[in-house]
Amino acid sequence: MKCRLSSRHAVPFVALLSLGASVAQADAERLEADLRAALEREGTLEIGEVSDELLGSTTSAENLTLTGDSGERLTIARYLVEGDYDAPEEVVLEDIELVDRGASMLLERLVFEEPGQPVLDLRDLPWDEDNPLAGISLEGLVMDQRQGKVGADLPWGDYPGRIEIQSLGASDVSADAIGSLTLTGMSGSSDNFEELGAGTFSLPSLSLTGLKGLASDAPTVDALELEDLEIATDRLVASLEHLVADGDMNDGEYSGRMDNLTVDLARMIELAPVDERTQLRLVSNVLTDGSGQLTLDADMDGTWEASGANGQVASRFEMTAADAFRLGFDSDLPVNLPKGQDPAAYFAGLEDWTELDTQGGDVSLSLSDLGVFGRIAPVVAATQGVSEDALLEQLRTQSEGFGIMMGPQIGAVLTGLVQMMAGEASEMSIDLSLPPSRQLQKLAQDPLGLPQALSMEVTMD
Repeated sequence: MKCRLSSRHAVPFVALLSLGASVAQADAERLEADLRAALEREGTLEIGEVSDELLGSTTSAENLTLTGDSGERLTIARYLVEGDYDAPEEVVLEDIELVDRGASMLLERLVFEEPGQPVLDLRDLPWDEDNPLAGISLEGLVMDQRQGKVGADLPWGDYPGRIEIQSLGASDVSADAIGSLTLTGMSGSSDNFEELGAGTFSLPSLSLTGLKGLASDAPTVDALELEDLEIATDRLVASLEHLVADGDMNDGEYSGRMDNLTVDLARMIELAPVDERTQLRLVSNVLTDGSGQLTLDADMDGTWEASGANGQVASRFEMTAADAFRLGFDSDLPVNLPKGQDPAAYFAGLEDWTELDTQGGDVSLSLSDLGVFGRIAPVVAATQGVSEDALLEQLRTQSEGFGIMMGPQIGAVLTGLVQMMAGEASEMSIDLSLPPSRQLQKLAQDPLGLPQALSMEVTMD
């Protein structure tokens, strides 16, 4: 069966095509005009072809080149507006290159989801907390400022080195917050990581949720997870297999875990100045029993609950240094909540836990020997040219002296450490009953009076 278009039907069909062509041309002209309005104030703008799919939903501009007064140059191979021009589903930039004072940035693809407008000024983003951007993603980012002027006012700051990112995606983006962010394939190098010196790093996987306070000096994050971080600089050589943290206090809980943070002390000693290596090697031998590899694991969790004007905060922390020691911390603190403050909002927004107005509380500390204490006495005795027995006797006498000056509690702690070095004990527990925080603040001005204000019990096993 054949379908024939009569002359009676052909006229409105041709009219429809003509209308579509005129609308398409109008959107293409609007895109060029909007791009010029946004960018020409920054320099000279050249635009290649602008077009719109006749019956499609993409308005595009190709081969954009913006040249600034100081010679900086931005090129964009394609600028695409997907969907309704006035309320696009996506704005896509492809093959971007920015060269500015010897520094450069390359970006294969940048996508804005539901941006609310077709042309964006990235320095004056229209998205606020009540109207965030649905999403933003990028692929193939390379930023290189090795030859650039450090301290120049560049879009990526004054980072003096090279950063590469395979992909990044973020949702619910505003000027001060990001709902979630996922990053893959990040690596970098620099001649100046400040106090760490020159070096490289790599981070294959990072995810964050609930980033807040991006415009402040102390941003926060509800949850974080990263894997296989590696750092190698002049002063630090380390790797971290896995880190996960849930800091969202709105549900009354928080937790975190660190797996296999390995510090390569042997390599760091090789990189250290010659006159520092002997002392560093002694420390490494004590901590690692000669392996030169210090491996740390940590685990923490906590809860809070509120009852009227009062609350209860409990926390637990444990860190293990393989073949060295284990450190534990437990606390249970009753707190006074601010009047009129929602407990969930209060704990979620707490930046400094020392600000808690406590009614006292109980704290327990534990220290377990996994090998390090047995290695301390031989090394120290050898460096001082005395026997181990003579060293331990000297340390016992000093511990008793500190106990007389600073109180029996401090003396008990120091004596317990000597017992662990002598192999007479393998674990020390310290149980404290704290006075209210206001009293502790006053005692901070008189540290010598602190032991007497605490109820402390030291137990050796």
